[in-house]
Amino acid sequence: MLKKLSGLYKRAVDFAQTEKRKVKMATHLEEYLSFYQSLEEPGYAVLVTGEWGAGKTYQVLKCISEEKRYYVSLFGVQTVEQLHAEVMAVASPKLSKASASLNQASEKVAAGGGFFALAGLTPSVFNAIFKRDIKPDRTLIFDDIERSGLVIKDLLGVINSYVEHHKFRVVAIAHDEEVAKEFFVMKEKVFGQTVRVEALVDEAFVSFLEKNIDRRAKKFVSRYRKDILETFSSSEVQSLRVLRHVIEDVGRLSHCLTDKHLSNSSAMSELVKFFTAIDIETRMSRLDRDSLRDRQRVIMGYHLKLGLSKDEKPEKPNLMIADERYNSIDLASSLLSDNVIFSMLFEGRYPEAAIQECLDSSSYFIEPSEAPPWKVVINFDEIDDTAVEAAREKMNRQFAERSVTNSGEMLHIFSLKMMMVEKGIESGSLEELTASCMAYIDDLLKSGDLPPRGTDWQWYEEFNRSYDGMGYWVSESAADYFKAVWDHLIMAREKALEYQIPKIWGDLKILMLNDAKQFLEKVSPTSNGENKYAMIPLFNHIQAEEFVEVWLSSPKQNWRYISLALANRYSHSRIEHDLKVEKEWVIEVYNELERRVAAESGFQSLRISRVIPKILRELSEDQ
Repeated sequence: MLKKLSGLYKRAVDFAQTEKRKVKMATHLEEYLSFYQSLEEPGYAVLVTGEWGAGKTYQVLKCISEEKRYYVSLFGVQTVEQLHAEVMAVASPKLSKASASLNQASEKVAAGGGFFALAGLTPSVFNAIFKRDIKPDRTLIFDDIERSGLVIKDLLGVINSYVEHHKFRVVAIAHDEEVAKEFFVMKEKVFGQTVRVEALVDEAFVSFLEKNIDRRAKKFVSRYRKDILETFSSSEVQSLRVLRHVIEDVGRLSHCLTDKHLSNSSAMSELVKFFTAIDIETRMSRLDRDSLRDRQRVIMGYHLKLGLSKDEKPEKPNLMIADERYNSIDLASSLLSDNVIFSMLFEGRYPEAAIQECLDSSSYFIEPSEAPPWKVVINFDEIDDTAVEAAREKMNRQFAERSVTNSGEMLHIFSLKMMMVEKGIESGSLEELTASCMAYIDDLLKSGDLPPRGTDWQWYEEFNRSYDGMGYWVSESAADYFKAVWDHLIMAREKALEYQIPKIWGDLKILMLNDAKQFLEKVSPTSNGENKYAMIPLFNHIQAEEFVEVWLSSPKQNWRYISLALANRYSHSRIEHDLKVEKEWVIEVYNELERRVAAESGFQSLRISRVIPKILRELSEDQ
């Protein structure tokens, strides 16, 4: 058998060398299938494999024209008889139609499966009819073999029957690499040749470009075709489905760009390569939201762990594994922010303003005279020294004058000054600079210019780890100093909120007296409304007696809402965590209410007793 196959392969080579080709060089699949079709009764089938989405079916059907093939998809085929029926349907439609009539006319045949009985239960009859009416003058193509319900052994038996008994040329297409491996192990003498297909990327690109993409997008994608294809090649992905999505996505991205952006070819080339790489990695599920969050910090964190590790190397993050595939692309680039990437690739939204803002903040489009000084300094690699030095001097004036109050901008300035001290660009030590940064924060707090902390429990997410699409420039040696400044800033902004509590309490008193339902929405978590103060310590700064006095001075219909507000506020163990500092206050409120119960009589005493939240009693009893 091996000797026979060796001789056939030599014939294939000779045939390929003498065959005349039109316009372009044939692929190895075209060469082999052209040779295979020239054989009469080859005695073996051909197995076509390749990565998912590589366009195997398209290439096979392109090689074997419609008038020279019988195409059968095995998707959903559950039995050998059903497979024979599918072949009969394409090879002899008239006979297939007659079998359907036979199925309707005979209950006996119908009970046995109609045509399936004719094909499966009486093979000698089926073979006779098949040999008489159907000639093996076409190539039989079985597609989607891994999507049938047949076990591989039975499927191989069927393929072998068409090759050995009916003398067909048979091409089987396996879209699943694992199924192809199983076929290879069990193939015995059924498959005489396995051909692995590579995606026809250039041809597919042209085809995808002509379909479902508008004129503006087509122009942009065509201009940066080389960047897209080089990145696609670096990804080592063969799926043309992914390539099609990438082309569509790059086209959508082009609609978010202004003429200013489009005219900068260097910036657009980097943008297309970066976006294409991230797009491919997410579509292949090699990167997800968690892998892409805080990209610069992920890489810095890995190198920090690597430097501290003495024995085993830390596990390499997925982002770094992906980054190593692309030699000329930095997947940690700040060209697009994490949030913009999440919007586009995980939510399907392309936020035009946010995309433009990211690009305008990059070194390609930043105007040193108009941009915040820290943005110029952080992009010093691509900006002239004169502009960088001017920005550094302006940033130092901002530091001395305490003119920047936004937390994200402050942290950028602090981290850049630490970098310059480390590199000898500015004098001093990290210890001295850390003290100066803390003094900056204290001065803003004292003057009332430091914004108070937000009322959401994630209030610092806006400037956590990065701000304005750029991570803070923090080296390994400066990390502890920067964290000390960060902690001081968080503490100071919490203190700034405390300074506003008298005004907040004044507003809440008005609600307790006039709109207790709104009071409930403000101070406790509910399914609707603005729960502005639900998760921040607040009441520990208020006298318990004053709170109870306002409560019991309000209209009687408000009492239940105020009681419910406290019950909701301290449920689910919040009093043991976020609101722990209010625990003593809660007990004082309970004691004051009980004192009022004892001091009153009649319905008033009973009314106060009934309005005390159960959780206040429980917390008091636990003491």
